[in-house]
Amino acid sequence: MYNLIEQLFESQGLTRKFPTDLALYEYSVSGKKNFWLVVFGEPIITAEIQARWLNECKAVTSDPALEKNINLLIVWNTDSSNVLSSERIHHAEEDSFFFKKHVLPYTNAELEALYQQIDIQRIAAVFQELVTSPNTFVEYKSHYLQGGWQSLLYRIAIKLPFIAVNIFDNSNLASLERSITEKIQRTDDPSLLKAIDKGIDALADYIVSQDVLPEELLVLLDDKLSEAGYEIDC
Repeated sequence: MYNLIEQLFESQGLTRKFPTDLALYEYSVSGKKNFWLVVFGEPIITAEIQARWLNECKAVTSDPALEKNINLLIVWNTDSSNVLSSERIHHAEEDSFFFKKHVLPYTNAELEALYQQIDIQRIAAVFQELVTSPNTFVEYKSHYLQGGWQSLLYRIAIKLPFIAVNIFDNSNLASLERSITEKIQRTDDPSLLKAIDKGIDALADYIVSQDVLPEELLVLLDDKLSEAGYEIDC
C-alpha cells in the first residue's frame, strides 16, 4: 500500500518534503497550499505523538499554511472490512486537534485485487475512469458488506479528495460520497460527519439492493440527515 499511496500522491502533483523521515507532502492548487502527512498503522494516536509529528513537520517548512491546512492520512492494514463502521475510525476522524484526520482501512485481499486491476488497466485509468464506471458500482453494491477492490477504490477516492476523478454525473457512489465529503470538509461541525455515518449504516439494506438507484440513495440519505436536524444541498 505504501507504494500505491506514493504513486497516487506523485501523480496528482504532491511533492514530498525533505529532510524528514516522515512522509510529509505539499499540495498547491489555485494558490492555496495543503499538506498531507501519511502514517501507517492502527488509528490509535495520542496527543503527545501528534504534537511530536506536527513539530517535526514545522521543522521541515516554515510555511504558515502548514498548521492550518495539514491533513493526517492513517493507512490501516486490517484483516476485516467490517472495520469500515468501526468506532475507532469515527473517533479518530472526529478528533480535530493538530491534524484533519482521514483513516483509510484496507485488507490484503482488497489491495491485491485492486493491484490486479491496475496491472490490467494502469493506475490512471483505474482512478480516473474505472472509479466512475457503472459496472464498478454494480459490483460494489453486490457485495457491499464484504468489501472488495471496488470498495477500496471508492475508499481511496473519497479519502484523497485531490485525486482527479472523471465524474460526469451523480450516478455512482463515488460521486455521491465525494459530494457529501466535500461539504463536510467545509464545516467545523463534527456531529454532521457522525450523522452521515449513521445514515449510511441505516441504509445498508438499500445499498446492497439491485433495485435501488444511486439517485434514490441520495434522497434517502438526505431524509435521514433531515431527521437528524441537518440540511445538505447535494
